[in-house]
Amino acid sequence: MDPALVPLDVTEALAELGMRAVAPAGPEGTGWLAVADDRTDRYVELHVVPVPFDDELARRLDLLRALHHPHLSELLDARELSAGRLALLVEHVPGLTLDELTGARAPLSDGEGVTLVVPILQALAALHGAGLVHGPVTASTVVVRPDGRPVLTDLRGAVLGSGSVDGDVRRWLATVVGRLPGADLDALLPVPRDPTLREVLEPALRDDLDLDTLVRSCFAAAEPEGLRLPDPAVLAAGELTRQGARRGEPPARRADRAPVRAMRAGRAPRPRRERSDRGGPDRWTLGPRARAWLIGATVLSLLVTGAALVIGALGGDRGGDRVATRPDAVRAAVDLSRARGSVLAAGDADALGSVEVPDGPAHAADAALVASWDGARMEGLAVEVRSATRAEPAGTDDAPRVAVTSAAGSYVRVDPDGGRTRVAAARERAVVLELRWTDDGWRVWAVSPS
Repeated sequence: MDPALVPLDVTEALAELGMRAVAPAGPEGTGWLAVADDRTDRYVELHVVPVPFDDELARRLDLLRALHHPHLSELLDARELSAGRLALLVEHVPGLTLDELTGARAPLSDGEGVTLVVPILQALAALHGAGLVHGPVTASTVVVRPDGRPVLTDLRGAVLGSGSVDGDVRRWLATVVGRLPGADLDALLPVPRDPTLREVLEPALRDDLDLDTLVRSCFAAAEPEGLRLPDPAVLAAGELTRQGARRGEPPARRADRAPVRAMRAGRAPRPRRERSDRGGPDRWTLGPRARAWLIGATVLSLLVTGAALVIGALGGDRGGDRVATRPDAVRAAVDLSRARGSVLAAGDADALGSVEVPDGPAHAADAALVASWDGARMEGLAVEVRSATRAEPAGTDDAPRVAVTSAAGSYVRVDPDGGRTRVAAARERAVVLELRWTDDGWRVWAVSPS
């Protein structure tokens, strides 16, 4: 990095630590990534906050220094660079920001969403419990480590005291909701099911918040699952951009050196804070814990984990062939269940008339569903119909009602741009199909809960 681009007071502050700036760092370029001059893989970040030093600021810094949480980056130290310019020495968290991660892949599955949303809620709860607030939690302030652990990395709001408890949580929930799939088959078909993660989080954006209840609801909506990271080449490029090149060597090549995390085992004494004549700290006063991080911080490799985009569907072989006589309604309901799912999986709205009564309730809902997918299709979808019997009430000869229980197997969602996402098998579900006899045979009129 061109030294001329780094402010002189930042260069001097880092030099006292035996470090130098190698790349911009932090949201909105508010800081610098620094590396040790002794040619070891020791990285930290220095963030500059425009704030005058006073007793209230000193109190918040003391609280933040004492706070240690696995999903919150650590404040190692702080000092006043000049009047109104505070430098924060912060743990460097390797990985991709949530913005970088989701910008290079399909929306999050519900399981991935739980893996993200709950740990950051816990980190926010730790901040709030210490008497601090964070301010807006955006996709650029959360970094997903190579081991899949999300970490809240922007400490500026906590130092400034901006934000509110409810505001912190709601902004984070909105960030996650914006990266979940939109309306899908589970959301539109009137079948009994557990709520999706979107359906859990959206009410919390407007209703009274209870974090314990919210976390339990998240776990009830989906099992946590590993985040699916983008292509390794994309990952390497993203981390290289975040860290800057050191001696022309991409950081990922030095990934086999494990970080020294054992330092977290004990609570080190809080660093002293020495003040200048203006009342602020005028030099680094690193305690044992901060020194341990400077000695032990390393660059990690970027791993790829599998994930799934959860979209439920009923499907199978195409059906709906013309029949001359009225076959058994129960058998027809089984065939139509498979055929209906197959048509939906293909994303072929024009073919819905081969299994549904045009302009009927099921046809209208499914046409809207296919339109919401914007050209996506579900490759390899198959459905096992496990039972089918006449429902109670059974309906009439021309409009029988059949209770069908089925389960969809796993498949691949293919997006219009060619992106492919493996989708996990759906849970067993039961619905009632109301059929109508037409000139082309039995067709689905409506789908309702069993």
